[in-house]
Amino acid sequence: MTDWTRGGLTGSLNRWVAKEVREQLRSNSLARRARYSWPLRAARWAFSAGSFWKFLALYFLVDLLMINVEAFWHGLASASIPTFANSAAASELMKNVPGYLIGAQIGLLSVISLALALVTLIAQRDDAATDVQVYYHESLFFEIMASCLALIAVLCAQLFWPLQFLYHLLGGGGQPALFKMSLLVLHLFWFLANLAAMAHFVGITFRFVQRRTREKLRESYTANVIVPMEMTARLRETVYSMAGAEALPVPAEEIHPVCFGLELHEPYAAELSDHFKRPTRIGDVRVRLAHWAIRRWRRRCGEEAAATARPLAHRSGPKLWFAMHIERAYRGDVAWCRREGGVPLDRLEKLALRLAFRFERATDAD
Repeated sequence: MTDWTRGGLTGSLNRWVAKEVREQLRSNSLARRARYSWPLRAARWAFSAGSFWKFLALYFLVDLLMINVEAFWHGLASASIPTFANSAAASELMKNVPGYLIGAQIGLLSVISLALALVTLIAQRDDAATDVQVYYHESLFFEIMASCLALIAVLCAQLFWPLQFLYHLLGGGGQPALFKMSLLVLHLFWFLANLAAMAHFVGITFRFVQRRTREKLRESYTANVIVPMEMTARLRETVYSMAGAEALPVPAEEIHPVCFGLELHEPYAAELSDHFKRPTRIGDVRVRLAHWAIRRWRRRCGEEAAATARPLAHRSGPKLWFAMHIERAYRGDVAWCRREGGVPLDRLEKLALRLAFRFERATDAD
């Protein structure tokens, strides 16, 4: 039996698989040697937002948090605000530094011409698609560009401090300069992070034009991206089918009364169905929660059969089938929970199963 507690309180299939893949890669000496260094892993984590709008959304949350801190400070500890925050030197810093950062950030964006030249060069090769994909991933190209553009947008907007102006216009706060300076320090650290990431980008760009180092980058990409991705996909599929069989263990010669990822072609009653307007797949399964609902339903089936003195229709009893394959995208009307025999699922069991099966948009579907 699988120890689903490794997937957390509800037995998340994704968490279970992630731990298993991580442990297998750690025990593999070749995978350990090709693993990204910890500074690079930290950089990938820092730029994991990945898109322009996500960076802006994160900064917006930080700005709102700073306004709430200012309101709290003004109400309880306004006397402890240092006088430097309202000095002429602080005012000059807030006027001049954003302009310097905007100019420097725009200068960094000019480095994008290096990427365009390199992509034009390698696009002439037969295996250009693979090389371009490796280059974009290893250089953090899209993440760096999104972060740089987001910082420029933030710096331009914060020349007017719109949220702070609105807050003080409504009568809040009393000494806003300290908190504006705190955000200015955040802008400076963000710029330094972009600068370090751009240095990584330039280094990867110049390494990529050399055949020998390009081969090493391919190996690194394979070890850190392709292999874990394929292992995760295959293990998710295997563990998903096992989860159905483990819900209600039966002797080997009998048909499993619960199946995940197989369609029931016999006459059935649709217990749970949805209409997917866009291609949708199973994102995760809370296996322990699903098992609880399935076992509760099976127990009620046995109680109903005993109360009516009717034997079960099959040796394996009533069956419950979850028709969606975990790696396949679905669209339209899908009866993903089907029942043959037994009693219908009650509201609590349906709620538990809906919470257990988490769906997500299949962005890579045709």
